[in-house]
Amino acid sequence: MEAVIKKCSGIKLIPIAVATCLLYGISGGIRANYGILINSISNSSGVAYSSVSFILAVSQLTYGIAQPVFGVVAIKKSNTFVLMIGAVLMTIGLVSIPFCHSIWSLLFFLGIVFSVGTGAISFGIIMGAISPLMSEKESATVSGIVSAGSGIGSTVLSPIIQRFLSISGLQMTVFVLCVPIICIIPISVWLAYNAKNVVVTAKNDDNIKYSLKNMFTDAFQNKSYLFLMIGFFTCGFHMAIIETHLFSQFVAYGLSKEVAAYLFSCYGIAVIAGSILSGILGSKFPMKNVLGSIYASRVIIVILLLTLPKTVFFMAFVTMLLGLTAISTVPPTSGLVGKLFGSAKMATLFGVIFVSHQIGSFFSSWLGGISVQITKGYALIWIVSIFFSMIAAIVSFAIKDKN
Repeated sequence: MEAVIKKCSGIKLIPIAVATCLLYGISGGIRANYGILINSISNSSGVAYSSVSFILAVSQLTYGIAQPVFGVVAIKKSNTFVLMIGAVLMTIGLVSIPFCHSIWSLLFFLGIVFSVGTGAISFGIIMGAISPLMSEKESATVSGIVSAGSGIGSTVLSPIIQRFLSISGLQMTVFVLCVPIICIIPISVWLAYNAKNVVVTAKNDDNIKYSLKNMFTDAFQNKSYLFLMIGFFTCGFHMAIIETHLFSQFVAYGLSKEVAAYLFSCYGIAVIAGSILSGILGSKFPMKNVLGSIYASRVIIVILLLTLPKTVFFMAFVTMLLGLTAISTVPPTSGLVGKLFGSAKMATLFGVIFVSHQIGSFFSSWLGGISVQITKGYALIWIVSIFFSMIAAIVSFAIKDKN
């Protein structure tokens, strides 16, 4: 396939990185605050906490499955088309939540419609749109900035969500959250306008079909790709505990909901720092070593969470550590996918890896609720996370890239 690619200048690359960071921040910021919303959703709908946990588990799985599907759609249509579809679905799903009064309606609008929308505004789709415009080192650094968008969204939205929930309830809160979602549409149009002036790719349908037909076989025959999937399953398992259950865990420790919300803002700040740092480290050191070190550090952090005194100071300390390693796995993982298979295939193949991430999220979201129901605590699910993190660290260090 012939293609003409013009690299962005540094000046133009900066606003593009900021715009994509904002896109990911809107989508990721809402998903990162499921834990703040879960009790209000349960109370509003009359659906039990454990059942809402299951619905959020389905939501995590749906989010993952939607990504490779939209990756293929982006290849055949455009990234702008996918992003706009995502904004529409997110809005429909979100505004419907307060009117759901059964497990089935909540499952449809929150577990499927809203989550399919967030799958369209995913890291792989966003990076797949801009990575051909950059060198490998630029891509590693910018991926950290884009990934940090989730932390920015979490930091900004955590206190806002908690404030509106306490003052106006769930219905007003979801309407407020629709405002930034609608902003996705003009941002997407602006990105499309800039992209067409920077990159031109030939459209050879036979070659595109050949790529779609064969890239999955090539990927699944690559042991390093399978190792990335194992690592991301662990990442999803770990992350969903934080996003779905940690807020309630802090409240169970005796912290107020307001304090817990501000701890999540601290978490969001740390996510920003960790993501950017991960991107920088990935441009200077082997990305597999960066990835393996992140997974290994999670073992220590979870042990600290379970053993340190449950005071505001110590919980803030642990929350910051959790944030530093939260989505910092994304830049080296996406970077390794691009390195192994090329930027043109990254949106789809990273999306497939993200399915494994969301399978892990499904199990921890669901089993976390069951763990609370049976053991009245969260220790069991965190112990499982420690075990998985050890495995993820081992296989990540064993990855072999092209260098």
